[in-house]
Amino acid sequence: MSRRGSLAAGCLLCIGLVGTLSGIRAAGPGFRSSRQLPCVFETSKFIPLSKETELVRLHVRLLLSGTGRKDGQTFLPENLPPDKIPLFIVQESSGDILPYANEDIEMLDCRISPYYTADTQVIWPGRDIRASSSNSWFTCTITHTAGKYTTTAFLVRDQEQKENPNPGQFLPGIGEQFHFSAPLLVHSSPTRRRSGLARDVWLHCAFSTDHPAEVSIQWVLQQKGGHRKQLLAYSGASRRVEGLAPRAEMVLEEIPKGNASLLLRNTEVRDEGTYSCLVSVASLTAEQTIQLQIEEKPTVTVNVNSLSLVEGEQHKLVCTVRHYYPHNIQVQWLREPKDSWKVPDVVKNILSSSHRQSSNGTYSSSRYFLLTASLKDDGHRYTCRVDHPSLPSPVRRSVTVEVREATSTAWLLLLLGLAGSLLGALWYLHKVRSTAKPKPY
Repeated sequence: MSRRGSLAAGCLLCIGLVGTLSGIRAAGPGFRSSRQLPCVFETSKFIPLSKETELVRLHVRLLLSGTGRKDGQTFLPENLPPDKIPLFIVQESSGDILPYANEDIEMLDCRISPYYTADTQVIWPGRDIRASSSNSWFTCTITHTAGKYTTTAFLVRDQEQKENPNPGQFLPGIGEQFHFSAPLLVHSSPTRRRSGLARDVWLHCAFSTDHPAEVSIQWVLQQKGGHRKQLLAYSGASRRVEGLAPRAEMVLEEIPKGNASLLLRNTEVRDEGTYSCLVSVASLTAEQTIQLQIEEKPTVTVNVNSLSLVEGEQHKLVCTVRHYYPHNIQVQWLREPKDSWKVPDVVKNILSSSHRQSSNGTYSSSRYFLLTASLKDDGHRYTCRVDHPSLPSPVRRSVTVEVREATSTAWLLLLLGLAGSLLGALWYLHKVRSTAKPKPY
């Protein structure tokens, strides 16, 4: 299917793995050329006297070592700043990191922290038993602050390095260098999605490993109110997808290619929430989250398009807004003068109906007021202005007003009408009395 063919292209877009930190400026034009990025190393430190833990944050730098090692030497970028910031050096050949990088350095946040395996041995090809210790595995998470993507790389320390003398208390020292490989990467893009109702929407999640592995994938939805439910589960051992939600799908043949994306069909209001893509290999599990916001554009109408009134006459103007979601909407009536350069006035004393919810979860409401025609209104427009999160710009619906002066002719016609009514009443009364008078015979 063409839709499935476009899935891999959409899910495996170039996703940046670049970070920035206040106080540390990245050298060079970007990660692709400088092969380095500043990060924050976060860990918890145990305090023996108080028997408490505290959060420790350190400035570190993530480096790509080029083509790896040769004759015991590591190839590093030549433009490293002259500082003593600890270096986390990743062999580029061990993981496909660089193709997911771009130049948005100022828009990226990089965090590195230990990955605690809870004393579970991580069986990974090419890694000995020592690689299961808490000082061996780390996660590096790069988040685009505008929500374009999030990438998590699992970093494992090289076997050649000596053991940390303080197990469980890994803290990089000034000027220290640590060598890693990146055997597993998981990324999602974008991390925030919007969709209207009755649409098909893709939630992109992808992964890559340094060897063919049995991968397990789960998609979980955290709905508003805290309800959490599993949507899909894929087992690498059986190569089957178990569907627990009828409108959620994965493309089975794309999963071995690293594509774990979710297709959600015919979206509904209840689909709104936080979607988690959990990718597990061996004892490693990475979770990427994607926020899905349902937004439906409102339909705006006014009860008339134009009015022709006599001075003093009244008419009700109604602005009806239908089928919008969510319910946070702003509706105003504006009085716009003939001269376009003048600022419109906001009409006061507006009455509002409550939000009425339909069966599909969308809302409807109305705003109205009673207009008493004045000669000052002649040629002016009354505009209903509606603003909603689903709209790129506010919707406007206007009513043009024409007001005529109450002339003497109008008053004469009114008096003649009243006189005619009075004469008719007198004639009717005379007829009734004549009928009731007794006859002489």
